[in-house]
Amino acid sequence: MSKRTWDATAGAPGDCLPGLAGPDAGLPRVLACFEHAGHQDPTAAWDAFTRTWNWAAPLAAALPVTVGGAGPVARAVPGGFALSGLWRPPTGDRTDWVALPVPTVRRQGRTGVGEDGRDLFVLPERALPRARSGGSGELEHTAAFELTDAFVAAGLATRAAGTALRVEDTLFLRTAVTAMALGAARRVTDALARLAPDVPADAGPAALSPPDSAVELAAVLHDERTALAAALRGLPESGQVDSSAAEESAVTHLTRVGPTVRHVVVAAYERALPSAGHHEGQSLVRTVEGTSPILQCMRFAVETLPPLGKTTTWKAQHGDERRISG
Repeated sequence: MSKRTWDATAGAPGDCLPGLAGPDAGLPRVLACFEHAGHQDPTAAWDAFTRTWNWAAPLAAALPVTVGGAGPVARAVPGGFALSGLWRPPTGDRTDWVALPVPTVRRQGRTGVGEDGRDLFVLPERALPRARSGGSGELEHTAAFELTDAFVAAGLATRAAGTALRVEDTLFLRTAVTAMALGAARRVTDALARLAPDVPADAGPAALSPPDSAVELAAVLHDERTALAAALRGLPESGQVDSSAAEESAVTHLTRVGPTVRHVVVAAYERALPSAGHHEGQSLVRTVEGTSPILQCMRFAVETLPPLGKTTTWKAQHGDERRISG
């Protein structure tokens, strides 16, 4: 059995037991397993995913700098993390995204090595401090750059100790986070369906009650999942796509699912606002919050990683070694 596997959450379907849904598994199975995990518990699914896989491994990594025995730190803030410290920029050509290792993670006033496990944070290269070089006028990195409470969204944080994904695993990453997002959004519609069926008096004649809205939104998710499953069916394992037609279909559907999922989550949230003070409404809000990191990583994976079938060109520009290891 492959060591590069997904640590499935409890209660997964029979064909999604641990060991059966990693980068070396068939993509329809990856879709089924991760969609189930996202539906069961979005927060737990995201936590398990970042514990299992270092999805930022293909990115160029900065080098943390220790001064006076203290290195960079990260503290939890609403929606993500605040990074402070010094790093040396990656060597070689500039890249669009940079991974920032943080050996010491500070949480709730406590400091400890690897506390909470999230010790690898991704930022766009343009967000890093730079200084103008003399003469050319081009922006260049300083020898070491400093960040002070730089915000990193929760979905752009992972763990260096996880198994490093490769450039060839791009399709697996895209499918996994998209599947988790589909499952999480389905859980949001479940929470919406439990709200009282009242329709505000000032609502238009076509306004739907929360349960009716949930049915409509869940149907949208079902259609997207069905179409994506059909596009992935028959594709070989991650990194081995060789059919341009199949590749184009998979890319089209993976790209399309993201905006649809975000629309469903936002629509459900807005529909639940009148009930936000009730227990059921609070449950939906918590579910939406737990879904946010998955949606953020999905957007990153779909919009910034190399297109399918383009990994050779991408590797020529960025290299293919696993720059960050556990």
